Amino acid sequence: MADTDQSAKSSASYKIRKTLVRLFKPFIQLAQIPSNVSKIEKRLRRLELAQTIYLGEHEALTRLHSGQKIYVDTRDAGIASHLMLEGEWEHWVEKVLLQALKPGMRFVDVGANFGYYTLIAADIVGSAGRVYSFEANPFIFKKLCKSVAVNGADDRVSLFNLAVYDEKSEMDLFFCHEFSGGGHVELPKDRPGSLSQVIRVPGSTLDISLAHVPEVHLMKIDVEGAEPRVLAGAKELIARSRNLSILLEFHVTSETRTSPINDLHTFESQGFRISIAEISGLTSPLSAPACLARLKDGANYLMLSR
Repeated sequence: MADTDQSAKSSASYKIRKTLVRLFKPFIQLAQIPSNVSKIEKRLRRLELAQTIYLGEHEALTRLHSGQKIYVDTRDAGIASHLMLEGEWEHWVEKVLLQALKPGMRFVDVGANFGYYTLIAADIVGSAGRVYSFEANPFIFKKLCKSVAVNGADDRVSLFNLAVYDEKSEMDLFFCHEFSGGGHVELPKDRPGSLSQVIRVPGSTLDISLAHVPEVHLMKIDVEGAEPRVLAGAKELIARSRNLSILLEFHVTSETRTSPINDLHTFESQGFRISIAEISGLTSPLSAPACLARLKDGANYLMLSR
């Protein structure tokens, strides 16, 4: 009998909840209108800014969603395609960067490509800040220089046509124009055919290149698996940058580095809290084992903060 009464109460409760949802659904939809309107306005703004001018010889001038102009290689099926159509690239990564970067800060962009994050950072740090932008590919570097110049950011951006590594030497850069973001100084064995061209480029370390800089506040490092080498060549800079955060592409499976758990423990020993930049947002700080358990195979973005 008790079970029957309980079942009746549960059924009645369910009907009441269902009725309340039906009654309040119009009000819930009304409450969502401002948010939906804001999204539509944002999309319209992006469409308004989305102007691409083809300049010939595989080059185009387009505009970012934030308003800056940027030169791209039209052969690129990755980054350039998104910039020309949407003016945006990796919105979840950009969100983390925007939260961390403030006026007057010094920002280091390793693997700058066409300059997406360089231009956004230059606008944020302002004339009191500084951006140090590194790109190894000389063909892309030319477009990066033009993008900085056309936005009038020369006064706050230092440009380096270098492969950032753990030593100063010349090295081979493997790349192809169709996938500009995949350039690599160590040929990935899992995709040898995709990087069809090779060029000799100068390489150096951040400790050498930025020896004159007292400290930096934020680094973005995205160099297709060579991130541990970049960090190894930046030990002095990291040590003297007490309030440093690093937005880092982190490869769980890579033949160019030690085990990922050792790398995560190294970050902890350097005083960094580790979070993962996921599409849904930045996670809370995680221990090295918890972080590794949550990471997906391939590339992930970590946020290391002191």
